[in-house]
Amino acid sequence: MKSRVYLIVLLLLLPLQASLFGPLPLGGIAPDLGLAVLYCIGLLTGPVEAALAGVAIGLIQDLGSASLIGFSGLTRGVMGLFAGLLGRRVLDIQSPSNIVLLFVFCLAESLLSALFLEITYGSVPLVGLFFGRMVPRAVTTALVGYALLRLMTGKNVLAWMRRRELQKEL
Repeated sequence: MKSRVYLIVLLLLLPLQASLFGPLPLGGIAPDLGLAVLYCIGLLTGPVEAALAGVAIGLIQDLGSASLIGFSGLTRGVMGLFAGLLGRRVLDIQSPSNIVLLFVFCLAESLLSALFLEITYGSVPLVGLFFGRMVPRAVTTALVGYALLRLMTGKNVLAWMRRRELQKEL
């Protein structure tokens, strides 16, 4: 993707997350727009570009949430790498199977974060977090991510975003 697109995504990510999904009364669980966008980037680009996008998205979210600086950048970078590798295997971006893949993707990112916190801080209630926060967040993020993919394919954004990749092949 072009650098202008990344700049726009990074500048709009936090305001859209806070304004669209912050006030939803879903038991305090809001979908993670950054992770859904990262999954879409991973499907459309390669692993290196998706990993760099994941680091950038994670750092922006760390700055916006006043959490450990670099923690989300690390986990999102790893997940971006996996999303980019997965993007080479997914044949149909419009397939409803992307809901399941995005669910597993979000759940894996949550478990990676919990495992890192368990190693560094110790005593993280993993079972309570898994069923109380991780699974519902993964479900809502999967639905939002799939809607985002459908919106992108409906507006012919995919052809515009992949233009550089197609030019390399020709």
